[in-house]
Amino acid sequence: MSPSESRGPLVTPTDLSSTATKDIAAAMNGLLADVFALYVKTKNFHWHLSGPHFRDYHLLFDEQADQIFAMTDRSPSASARWAGRRSARSATSPGCSG
Repeated sequence: MSPSESRGPLVTPTDLSSTATKDIAAAMNGLLADVFALYVKTKNFHWHLSGPHFRDYHLLFDEQADQIFAMTDRSPSASARWAGRRSARSATSPGCSG
């Protein structure tokens, strides 16, 4: 199957109704947007620092941004599972054929 072909929804056993899964996916999408906004703001602090503690804060914000971004990598997959659809996988993901 080529990557451009639709594979259909990911079937995940659940006791939740279709409406509930859509509501949860919508909430998770909002959460993902908030987490990504926090990442961008943290990176902005990282790049726009000055003062006597520049290096310490620069490294702190860089580490925080990396940790926040790592959260965004897991969120779309979880959101897609709740919504019953596939999420995109990177070329380095285990089990990725292409």
